[in-house]
Amino acid sequence: MEKNEILGFVRGMRSKDHVILFYSSPEDKRQVLFTYLKAGLDDGEAAAYVAGEESVEEVREAMKTFGLKVEKLEESKALRIIDYREWYIIDGRFEASKTLELWKNLYEEALANGFKGLRVTGEMACFFRHGMVEELVEYEKALHRVLELPIAAICAYNSDVVAKEKRGELFLDLIKAHSTVIILGPEAGVIKSL
Repeated sequence: MEKNEILGFVRGMRSKDHVILFYSSPEDKRQVLFTYLKAGLDDGEAAAYVAGEESVEEVREAMKTFGLKVEKLEESKALRIIDYREWYIIDGRFEASKTLELWKNLYEEALANGFKGLRVTGEMACFFRHGMVEELVEYEKALHRVLELPIAAICAYNSDVVAKEKRGELFLDLIKAHSTVIILGPEAGVIKSL
């Protein structure tokens, strides 16, 4: 599958879509995630990016290079770039119920601010860095293959970080928790999950 097909797929994502993205190149990750968020913003949705591998400032600068008017979008509350320590691993702890509540509140805030919906993405490397892989898998399963919240979500995983866990079933556990899989690299593609 060509990258243009992948970009077309993420542009057309709908609420309740729960997609997993495996990538090895930060540039590929950014192109897919920023294209996905921009499509929602262009359609009147709000967008949120939880930075868990790159810093908030690195994400912000990369978005500007991509062509997003970050300051204007943040000022209008259309875009939030969030440090994972404010969203996933707060004070060194992860509580799935707390993160789910944060997503729900952000969705309600987006609607209250006049947006049609919410598109979100999160870099998941922080869970591996903090040794919270089991908690991550349980969180992904709690989100379900199709989200109960009416938001669209892409969970972004660095393939190299996941592979370092040396647990073959980990890839399968993560894939099973999502409706669709996107794999970036030489054999890029979009796969409807099992």
